[in-house]
Amino acid sequence: MNVVWIIGLVTAAGTLGPVPSDAGPLGPWAFGAGALGSGALGSGAPGSGALGAGALGAGALGAGALGSSGVAGPEGFGVRPFSPDAFGARAAEKGALSCAVATPAARPLVFEPKLGLTPRRVAARGHLELTGCTSPDGTAALLRSGWGSVKATAQASCTSARQVRGSAVITWFGANGRPVGTSRLRVRADRLVARRPADTLLTGTVAAGWLAGKPVKGGITPAMGLLGCATQGMATLPGSGRIVFG
Repeated sequence: MNVVWIIGLVTAAGTLGPVPSDAGPLGPWAFGAGALGSGALGSGAPGSGALGAGALGAGALGAGALGSSGVAGPEGFGVRPFSPDAFGARAAEKGALSCAVATPAARPLVFEPKLGLTPRRVAARGHLELTGCTSPDGTAALLRSGWGSVKATAQASCTSARQVRGSAVITWFGANGRPVGTSRLRVRADRLVARRPADTLLTGTVAAGWLAGKPVKGGITPAMGLLGCATQGMATLPGSGRIVFG
């Protein structure tokens, strides 16, 4: 086939045109469905079968190439995109229970002595509100919200926590707002946790009650930034985040 003729076809068909921003599961960098879709080299190539609709058609780098999830699997290959909410989004998809968590209004977590730049032994206590609870696997569908109290000690600073030991009790409520039971948590985190030490207060295992035996993980984003903690210390921590059981 004449080289000039091929180039003309490719240019006209848009084979090397811009990839649609919503073309696939990995966003603007994907080669998902339609990236090199059914019009890649078009159906109008010389001799309708030469470089026709099937040459680089819907299946070439289409929906199966990277798969609908963007993860390696039997139908494709690829790399799952980074998400800043990797813990919250993915853990919630498969946990027994996932809830939004926040300190009650005007009742933040309290640290004694206050957190500073230098790690030291600190006692923490406070209350947490759990709302919007959902049960992905259906094992705790009755639990819709909760009220928890937590107390713990840790070797902690503005940016790290370790050797966390404590306990928490959560009273659960159903859709009608009535109590439906409790969970007793064993709070424990041995490894060094950097960046947000308050997350360790939501790390442990359910020792008794609803969801007994389930691991617990969570995160609280403090209202005060690192600079404020470093310069003034942090005696109280209002914040919000997410907690997942299982």
